[in-house]
Amino acid sequence: MARDRKLPSDFWTWEAVIDCTAMTRLLFLGLWNFADSFGVQPLRPRTIRMQVFPGDPIDNDQVRAMIDELVARGLLRIYVVDEAEYLEIVDWRRIQRVGKRARRRYPGDPSRPDPVPEPIPQAAPAAPPEPPPAVPPVLAEWRKVIGRSLRRLLPNGPPGDTEQWIDHWLAEGYDLAADVLPAIILACRPSPDLGAPLGLAAAAAYAEANRARRLACAPPGT
Repeated sequence: MARDRKLPSDFWTWEAVIDCTAMTRLLFLGLWNFADSFGVQPLRPRTIRMQVFPGDPIDNDQVRAMIDELVARGLLRIYVVDEAEYLEIVDWRRIQRVGKRARRRYPGDPSRPDPVPEPIPQAAPAAPPEPPPAVPPVLAEWRKVIGRSLRRLLPNGPPGDTEQWIDHWLAEGYDLAADVLPAIILACRPSPDLGAPLGLAAAAAYAEANRARRLACAPPGT
């Protein structure tokens, strides 16, 4: 059965093709349609004549002569398997794609084993994502306590700069229970006198005052 095949644009300028007669070129094109997936078909001049030239006054001997011309130009190869002759298009694999699932309809040339297909390179497995860095217990406790307090006091929950203030208070040695939490409650709770909550910047000022009083009242050497 005939099949659609690719025809390279430079086919017409191949030196071996140019040197062939016009009818031989036409026969060569026809063989591309009727060869199997490996570019092979039986060497049967009568069958090939009926496939490629069904309405032309060309006999079997003329078809065989054109085949011999293509062989002489290096465009076809003839081989024998079990006393039967087969044609193979020489440049088939360079032009046509032979899929991994392609199966031979006719036996291949025993002197030319099929090339082993190159393995498809596999992408290296992706490295597992690194686990997030462990949060120090002290920082986790500050986040939990301050976050819970802000969610209770502010309608929109903790503001965007909460983490920065927590880092600052920890780095400066503030006490969570004595310095920071009372300041947050004072600055962030709604008040009829103060109106809207003042926010964490005001809480930081109150926390600084709480810290200063605490340190001033601390016994010497503590």
